This record gives sequence, structure tokens and C-alpha cells, in this order.
Amino acid sequence: MARTCASRFRSLAATLAAALTVVASLAAQPQSAPQRQPSVSAQGPTISDAFDAWFAAGAPADGNKALLTALTVEPLAGLCWLSAAQAGAGEDVARRKAIEQAERDFALAFVRIQRASDITYRGQYDAMAALQPRVGEFFFMLLLEPPQWFPTTQRIELVPALRDLQTRIPEAVRVDAIVRIADNERIEPEDLRVALAAMLWQWGVKDQAQRHLARLVAATAEGEPEERMQSTLALADFHNQLRDHKSAAAAYRAAQALAKGAKVEWKPLTWYSAACVHALAGQRERALDAIDACAARLASPELDSSLRLSRKMFDRDPELDSLRADPRFQAAVQRAFPAADTPPAQAGR
Repeated sequence: MARTCASRFRSLAATLAAALTVVASLAAQPQSAPQRQPSVSAQGPTISDAFDAWFAAGAPADGNKALLTALTVEPLAGLCWLSAAQAGAGEDVARRKAIEQAERDFALAFVRIQRASDITYRGQYDAMAALQPRVGEFFFMLLLEPPQWFPTTQRIELVPALRDLQTRIPEAVRVDAIVRIADNERIEPEDLRVALAAMLWQWGVKDQAQRHLARLVAATAEGEPEERMQSTLALADFHNQLRDHKSAAAAYRAAQALAKGAKVEWKPLTWYSAACVHALAGQRERALDAIDACAARLASPELDSSLRLSRKMFDRDPELDSLRADPRFQAAVQRAFPAADTPPAQAGR
């Protein structure tokens, strides 16, 4: 079963494994390949050993740190183990419930791992399809009826995962509940409402996104050039959330013209985002131009350290895959990170 699972995720491993880092609370744990089950390595218990010890203790909700550490040392292996364990639990109700609890804890850790990677892309959470439909149901519960232990401010972190896992429109009662959150301007935070509007758009429910687009378009015509530029960048970002990359690319070009007129210098991240969008839109030369501009900013010794980007974003972001072999891209990366002599997988932030 583990061999079948490994085969299932092989195509994902090239992009996912490169982006994954252990969550902050587990950062001190050693990063090594999964050990052969069921032996115990000098670096800690294997997944099976950690699960058995936790299960024997009654599967306490606050006592699974060792198990979560074992699962997240190599998250793809953790996903494979959980999938196989659930399939092999049979009629053992207690064991099945414990595995489901481990799945839920791991799913939240997986979301935090992805968010800590500094890279976002469509399909980032596809690997968790191995734990469907249980993980999707869990995330919908946290989004729509969050328990007291789950901070409501973290609901937005679930949306990218739900977009990857729930590609088809869910049942009407669930859609209606999401619409109510997206429409609730009085209580719900704007970033959550915008993210949900994009998810609803993906399912063909477009009213919320269309209203937000109308507001953004109106804002691009108001105020001073710098204010209009910021509004146009917000419009580009929302088009990107809707996965309308050509419209997002057009908005970035409009914002670039406004920035030039206002004598505003873009931050490296803005150029980087523009490069990703142009690459996704199939506009290779414009994407490379944006990467060049980003590299020029990063190469400046006067750039504030808070504005610097990590080398791993250029080396690993799947949205730049179409550019990575181009000599212009390679030259830009070398210009931005001239001292990065270590292999990409080892380059630090």
C-alpha cells in the first residue's frame, strides 16, 4: 500500500516536497527521510511507533506531539501513512477514530507548513486528496461552524486548501452558508469575504466576486496616480485569485504605467508577483522583464532588508516553471543572489 501511495504522489513530490518546511513549533526536529517501519531511529520514533504509543495512551487530544512530528518530518510520507492506516483500520472503531483525529491534526499542520513556505500556487493542497472526503468535511466545519478552540481569524487559511480539494460545487446548504459569510460586510473581515468570493466564483456562483470587481474597477479611476496604482494592483491580485491570469496581467501593466507616471518604484515582491501572473498568462517576455526588474531591485545594496525575497521562491515556485530554463531567468537570479553558491535546495531565506 505504501508503494502504491508513493506512486500516487510522485508527480506532486517535485513541487510539494521542495516547498515544504516543518511548522515553527516543530522546526527543531531533524529533517531526514522517513525511516523504515517499524524500527526506531536515533532521531526519534517512526510514524507507526509514534502512533502506537499515542494510541496505547488513549489517544489524548493534547498528547500527540511525537506523532505529529513524525508525520510532518516528510509530509508526503505522512499523507501516505495516514491514507494506508485508514484503509487498514478495518472494523476497529477506536483505532479508526484515533486515525481520524491524527488526520485532522496533520491537515492543520499541513496548511501551516504550506503557508510557511512563502510560495502559493494552484494545486498546492492536491496531495491531501488522499484523505478525502474526511479532511474536506473537517475544513468546511471549521470554516462554517468553528469550535471554540479554532480562532475565527484563521478561517481564511482554509480557503486555498478547500479550493484545491473541492473543485466541484458542494451541496446547496453549504454554498448558502458560504454566501452568507461573503455577504456579511458588517461582521466578517474583508480578506475572508474576498477569498470566499473567489472560491464561489470557481464553483460558478459569481455575484459576490462581480460586486467586488466592480468596486475595484471604480477605485482605479479615483484619486491621485499612486492611489490609482494601488487600486489597480488590488484589481490584479483579485483577478489572479479568480485565476483569470490574462486580466491580472493586463492590470499589472496598467499599474506599471501608473507607477511610472507617479514616479513610484515597485517593491521586489510586486515585480515578482507580476512575473508569476505573466508567466501563467503565457506572456513569457513580459514575465522575464518583470523578473529582470525584480532582480535589479534585489541587487541594490540600499534595499531595506524587510523587502528582500528568498532564493527558494525563484528556485521552487511552480508558477515560474516555464521560465526557469531560460538564460535570462538564470542571469536574473544570479544578479539577485550573487553570493548564493549553495545548491538551491540548501539556499536560505
